[in-house]
Amino acid sequence: MTKEEFMLIATQEADSNLTTNEGGPFGAVIVKDGKIVGRGHNRVLIKHDPTCHAEVEAIRDACQNLGTHDLTDCELYTSCYPCPMCLSATIWANIKKVYYGNS
Repeated sequence: MTKEEFMLIATQEADSNLTTNEGGPFGAVIVKDGKIVGRGHNRVLIKHDPTCHAEVEAIRDACQNLGTHDLTDCELYTSCYPCPMCLSATIWANIKKVYYGNS
């Protein structure tokens, strides 16, 4: 898949919240070796948890799927520029490349 296709999937994750009202319209995917290993969208409202931003949800999903806390060699594709919390989580997860759609 191309970077544009990964970004489209992140955007689709964001779009899913336009009808579910689980949280704001934000989505993200984590990619490793050209494959999606984690997905997430904002779930702050449904989980009653202010940390459930799309990027954090995608990081949690990728860590669970890969069985590790270290996402070295992974890339983050997100529909919007990460907030300070999400950017910090990305750094702690050792993700070095971030692609975002909106500022």
